[in-house]
Amino acid sequence: MTALLDDFLSGDPSRVLHATWETIASRDIAVLRPLVPAVPRIRRATEALDLGGIIYANRGHLDHALDKLAQFDAGECWCAGYVGILTFDPKKEEAVDHVRIVSTSEPGWSMTYQCECVVCGLTFDVEQGDHHFMWWKWVPRGAIRPLPKR
Repeated sequence: MTALLDDFLSGDPSRVLHATWETIASRDIAVLRPLVPAVPRIRRATEALDLGGIIYANRGHLDHALDKLAQFDAGECWCAGYVGILTFDPKKEEAVDHVRIVSTSEPGWSMTYQCECVVCGLTFDVEQGDHHFMWWKWVPRGAIRPLPKR
C-alpha cells in the first residue's frame, strides 16, 4: 500500500484531507496509478467521515480528488481537473508550468484569464471572483483532450 492510500483509508479526517490535496496537486503517474483501483475502497472508508469545511465542504475536495483519479484512469489530460473546483489559481498553475496565461482582463477582484494547457493545448476561460475567499472558475473552450501516451 502507498502512503497516500494509507492516509485515505485511515479514518482520520486530517490524513484523508492530506491525501486529498496531494492527489489534487499531483501529476506524478507513479503516485496516482496505485490509487486508481482503490477508489471504491476509499469511497467506502470515507463516506461517513466528517471532513469539515466552513465556507466550502471539504467533502467536495475529496470528491474532486477521486474524480481526478477517474479522469486519469480514463486517459484525460491533467487539465480536466480544473473543471468543477474553485481552487486553481491561474498564476500558480503557470508558475509550475501547467498552463500558459494567454491574456487577462484589467487587474481586480473580478479579473478574467484566458489560459492554455501546456500538455494538450486546450484553452480555458477563467473567471476570478472573491466572496469570503478568492476563487477561479475554469470553463474549457472545447472538449477535454486525452493525455499523451503514458
